[in-house]
Amino acid sequence: MVTFNRRGGSSSGERQLFSIQKIFIVFSVILVSLFLCALRLRSSLAEQYSVSSNPKDNSVSSNPKDIPKNKIVTPTRNSSGDSDKPIQVAYAISLIKCSDKQSSTSGLIDAATVLRHSVHQTSMRNPSSGSKYDYKMYAIVHKKAESCSHLLGDLGYHIIVKDSPVQTSEIRGDYLRKHVHKEWCCGADEFVKLFAYTIHDHPIVVHTDIDFMYVKPMDDLFDAMLLPHDSDEGKAARDKVEMEYPDKKQSMPEDIQAYLTRDYHQVIPGRKAAFQAGFIVLKPNQKVFDEYLEIIREGNYVEGFSRENGWGGKGYGGVVGSMAMQGLPAYYYDEVAPNTSVELNGCRYNHMGANIFYDNVPNFIRKYKDLHGKCRRNVEGCEDCRKTDMSLIKNIHFTNCRKPWNCAGCKEDEQCTGKNDHIDPRTADYDHCMQVAKTWHEMRNDLEQQIVALTGNDKVLSEGQKGSYKKDVFMGHCDADGQSGYVPIAASKENMAVTVTKIWKETK
Repeated sequence: MVTFNRRGGSSSGERQLFSIQKIFIVFSVILVSLFLCALRLRSSLAEQYSVSSNPKDNSVSSNPKDIPKNKIVTPTRNSSGDSDKPIQVAYAISLIKCSDKQSSTSGLIDAATVLRHSVHQTSMRNPSSGSKYDYKMYAIVHKKAESCSHLLGDLGYHIIVKDSPVQTSEIRGDYLRKHVHKEWCCGADEFVKLFAYTIHDHPIVVHTDIDFMYVKPMDDLFDAMLLPHDSDEGKAARDKVEMEYPDKKQSMPEDIQAYLTRDYHQVIPGRKAAFQAGFIVLKPNQKVFDEYLEIIREGNYVEGFSRENGWGGKGYGGVVGSMAMQGLPAYYYDEVAPNTSVELNGCRYNHMGANIFYDNVPNFIRKYKDLHGKCRRNVEGCEDCRKTDMSLIKNIHFTNCRKPWNCAGCKEDEQCTGKNDHIDPRTADYDHCMQVAKTWHEMRNDLEQQIVALTGNDKVLSEGQKGSYKKDVFMGHCDADGQSGYVPIAASKENMAVTVTKIWKETK
């Protein structure tokens, strides 16, 4: 029983109560301390991993001076924070309009299907690839093309619907504001591709056009981006990167923000080479995205063909696409953010089989007779991409060699039924282009064979490979030359749903 001293002194009960209070206070202090330690640990982990749900808090500076020496600014794990799971690379395409004159709707759907299968086959989900990187597919869809975006969604692409990041009315420069809408292919709408820089859930984003396929893994590029530049592993990865100018390997940036290739087959003598907009490997970066938009809004683009034309009056103009995504990235990485990107060998990466020598295309080249036969890169010993060994090619962009789903097997001197579907001998080599086209049809055939093995639906082959036109190249996918001769993939919607969930299934 607890009693109190009449004089107000502490009894044994009061001393017991006081002891309990002290224990409670000490216990509370310990809990608060543990909570603060947990917060510090969480903060530390967040700093080690630069990708979060708020892209603005995690933009990586495009200026190497802002990056402390030897500091790793990219994640070494996947976006979930689980170090046991492989790093997941984002593979993105942009859909700006639902159809165009270059491809039929069925051709575009099959292009997206084979593109996705080629990503899968060159990833760690296909053990025979030897890759250690996982993937996730994205489609950046302009709102004008939203009505047909479900076709990509059915193939497992994650759909991101966006309007043009800069409206034409926002452009302050008169010439660009008045003329950008005429630019190939899509005017200012093509700037929607810049949203690739805002896919912040992945350490690396690979953005390509839809007329593209992967032949070999790109682990060397990814490793060189993510590993410390001065580590043994990082040095080994950098040594394997096939650059357009190998002598510049020693000046490779410590923090590689992007890989790109150039459109040398468009080069005007004495002018800058444009960026090839069909392929780029980049680190998501809100700061870079914002800088691009401000450059567009400023609209400092000089008309004409002089050496002071194009973006910033620096010579990045005068070629196809220069007002949009051919000229702008070249200007950005050369002038605004120098020494943050690496130019890859365009015969191996983003391979188009294009003629990069000064010959008779375009017409104005004829007056530069002293340059005929010389390389447009202005170097000796230039690799001829029209003859690059297929075993050396990492990925293919179907431009000069035409779209495989357009059944372009006609030589210039043959009677072609498909309009403009022959291989132009001035810009590409016919035999090489047939090898390039066959690579795509082999990839489609591989997918078809896997669908049949999984579903037992033999019509995928009997209906989808019934064509007889140049079967040694097109593998039954064409019954005549030209778009109208293409035989689409014959898999049903149910078959493709199985493909997404079983053949292309995500890693756990």
